Amino acid sequence: MRGNVEPESRWWTLSGAEVLDVMGTVQSLIRKGQVVHIGTDAQKSSTRMEFVTVAAVLNPGKGGRVFYTRRYDRKDVSLYEKLSTETWLSLDLAIRMHEAFALAADKKQIWVHVDANPDERYDSSDYVKQLAGMVAGSGFPVLVKPNAWCASHVADFAVKNKHYRARMRAA
Repeated sequence: MRGNVEPESRWWTLSGAEVLDVMGTVQSLIRKGQVVHIGTDAQKSSTRMEFVTVAAVLNPGKGGRVFYTRRYDRKDVSLYEKLSTETWLSLDLAIRMHEAFALAADKKQIWVHVDANPDERYDSSDYVKQLAGMVAGSGFPVLVKPNAWCASHVADFAVKNKHYRARMRAA
């Protein structure tokens, strides 16, 4: 793990169900030909930085399943530290899944999303090439904003607890 970030220990679905064996669950889905997209987003609270890593397993034309985990780090991190930690957490999960599932190197079954924007209007543009290169150099297809939907939308949704708020409104 990078820095002081606590390693993930518990995984959930967006409906709030705990997933006791996320690796086994994802492996069974990927063996059926489904594709995994991994992304991480972070949000600062008054006391710490919260990182949420998401594994979205897509079944094209039939939807998909989302699993997420939370980790925490110190509150005051630079933009570069935040983005590199997000990327490393996603890449680390991708590497662990790729090795555990013994996937063929030529099959693009795991995609890593980087929450950085190449548009020079955004501060994260300074780091896009380095972060995307870290992922690509590790052998994984990479998506950056605006195409990095798993990091910029799904993980963002989970880190801001929007799924809980939506359930509360529906109840």
